[in-house]
Amino acid sequence: MKKERSIWTSCEPELPYRRLRQNKAFMKAKCMNKSRTLEEINIMKKRNLVIAAAAIMALSLAACGSKSTSESAATASDVASASEVEDPEIKKLEEMTVPDMPKLKDMGMIKMGKLEDLTVEVSPKITADDEMVNKQIDYILKGNKEETDAAAKTGDVVNINYVGKIDGKEFDGGTGNNYDLELGSGSFIPGFEDQLVGLKKGEKKTIQVTFPEDYQKEDLKGKAATFDVTINKVQAVPELTDEWIKKNAEKIGSKATDVASFREEQKNLLQARFDAQYQGEIQQAAIEKIISSAEIGISDEMKNYAEAYVISSEIKQMKQYGYSVADMLKLSGTDVKQFKEDAASVAANYAKQRFVVAYLADEQNITATDENIDALIKTLSATYGQEVNKVQLIEQYGGDVVKEDAVNQAVLRYIASKVKVVEKTAEEKAAEESKAAESTEAETETVEETTVPETVEAPAGGAKANATVKKVK
Repeated sequence: MKKERSIWTSCEPELPYRRLRQNKAFMKAKCMNKSRTLEEINIMKKRNLVIAAAAIMALSLAACGSKSTSESAATASDVASASEVEDPEIKKLEEMTVPDMPKLKDMGMIKMGKLEDLTVEVSPKITADDEMVNKQIDYILKGNKEETDAAAKTGDVVNINYVGKIDGKEFDGGTGNNYDLELGSGSFIPGFEDQLVGLKKGEKKTIQVTFPEDYQKEDLKGKAATFDVTINKVQAVPELTDEWIKKNAEKIGSKATDVASFREEQKNLLQARFDAQYQGEIQQAAIEKIISSAEIGISDEMKNYAEAYVISSEIKQMKQYGYSVADMLKLSGTDVKQFKEDAASVAANYAKQRFVVAYLADEQNITATDENIDALIKTLSATYGQEVNKVQLIEQYGGDVVKEDAVNQAVLRYIASKVKVVEKTAEEKAAEESKAAESTEAETETVEETTVPETVEAPAGGAKANATVKKVK
C-alpha cells in the first residue's frame, strides 16, 4: 500500500479559495471540531498557505475532528450535477498523475546569500501560565463529558429529539432525532437552548420560539414556532479530582496520578507546544525571507511537478471529506481554468520552498540520521501534546517519508539557527493582530450566521551581498 508522502499533512499545498472558505457546508465538512472557531480555522489556513510545501513546519496535523454524518453531509445545492461531474476537463483533473519530484540538479538555478545576513521578525515567545493551564484543563474536561441524571445546565450537552410546528403543522426540516446540542452554544435560534435548561433525561417539553427576521430560509423569517422536545440524555462536564484523573488517565493520554501532577503535566505540554510554535514561526519567516531575497530559477520539470502535486493534493483533500472535483468547483464558485491558475500560483511558491530545502540539505550534508529522526519525533510529540511512537510512525507513513521529513525539519532548524531573530514589540504585535482580525472578519462575514444541521434546517440557527551563482549539480 502506498504511504502518505508527508507526515505534516496540514501543510500540504492548499488553494486560497476565499469563496470556498466562506461556504458553510464546506467549512462543516472541512473541519468539524467545535473547539475551533471559524476565525481560528481561517487563520490556520492562512498560516498553512504561507508554508504550504515540502513538509515545512505546520502545527495542526489533527486539525479536523469527526462529527456525525448529519452534520458533515452536503446539501443538495452543494452537490454537482451529473453533467458537471462528467465534464471532460474535470475528468482530466481527476485522472492527473503526479510525476516524481526532480532530482536536485534538475530543479533549476539558485543565487542565495549568507543566511547570517537575514533578519526575521517573530512574535515574542509565549510562556505558559496558570490561566492557560486552566483553559487547557477546561478544554479537556469539556471533551470528556459524562452522562448524568441531574438537570441540564448551561454548558451541558443534551441529546434531543424534536418536532417543529408552525400554526400547529409540522414543517419541512423541522424534525430531528438524537441531536447533540450544547446548551449556551448559540447553535440553535435564540430562545431554543435556554428553555431546555433544567430538564432531565426522559423529560419532554414544548418550547416556543420565533425565527429571526434575518433567518436564512425566507419562508421561516419572523415566524412563531413550537418545538416538542424530548431529552434522551444529559452529559455534563466532570469535576477535576484525583479520582477522575486515575480513572481517565489512559483515555486522555496522561501519566498523571492526581490533580497536582496533572496540572504540572499540562503546563509542560503547553510550554513544549509554545516552544515548537515559536521555532515554527522562525522557520516560516526564514524560509519566506530566503525566497524573497534569493534569485531562484525554477526549471520546467520542477514547475510541472509542483503544479501537478498541488492539484493532486487539493483534490485528494476534498475527496477525504466526501467531495468530488465538480463539487469543489461548485462550492467555490469557480471553474477548471481558475482552479488551475490558483494552483499554479500556489505551486510557484511550493516549488521554491522545496528547491531551497533540497539545496541546503545537499550543501550542508544534512541527512536522516538517528539524531534528526529523534528530533522529528520530539517535535511531533510537542506539537500534538502526546508521545509519538517512532515504530508506529514508520508503520503508518513508511520509512522513506519519515526520513524525508526528518531531513526537511533538520534543514529548517539549521536555517533558524543562522538567521538573526528579532521579536516584535507589543505595539507591533497588537497592530498585526488587529490587521489580521480585520482581514479574517472580511473573509468570514458571509458565514457568520446561525449554525444549521444539514439535515435539520429549522431550529439551528538570504541577502544578495557576497552572493554566488550556482547551478545545482
